[in-house]
Amino acid sequence: MKRRELLAVAPLPLAALLAASLALGVGACRRPPESVVAEAEFGVFFGGQVQELKEIAKELDPARQRHGIRLRFRAPLAREVRVVWELSLPVPEKGGPRSAIVGEASARVGETRLDVPLAFRPSDPLGGWHAKVSADREVVIDRDFTVVAAPPPPKAPPKPPGLEPKDRSQSSAP
Repeated sequence: MKRRELLAVAPLPLAALLAASLALGVGACRRPPESVVAEAEFGVFFGGQVQELKEIAKELDPARQRHGIRLRFRAPLAREVRVVWELSLPVPEKGGPRSAIVGEASARVGETRLDVPLAFRPSDPLGGWHAKVSADREVVIDRDFTVVAAPPPPKAPPKPPGLEPKDRSQSSAP
């Protein structure tokens, strides 16, 4: 028959347990420094706001639609802040590595907001994309979105009859 041993632990006084837990917890309670970014948005610029849409139309005309990144800072910046972004394109139909568009900008001292307008290229594919944006080495945007075909441009309404300019060359002048 095998002998089993029990490990007996003498109960520690409550004060000793409390002191040990506080000593161990002091280093673990340090909070990371607060981010300089108060709000980060990626989407379509519209009426002074950013619409964070799940689907963004592949509009090539910036007069019809602008999309991009907007960062609002907690306070006017005391130092320059580096902003880096990566837009991952859909996985190619034939397989292989996923392409990405990368870029960077700097938010200057004193700025409270940074807008980074982006534009689609004719060669950009439709489908599932991913946006990842870092400010001051901290990821502030990390989300998927879908690029869809842009609607056709609006047609000009027909002119009502009677408002067309008259052809003066055929007028019967006396």
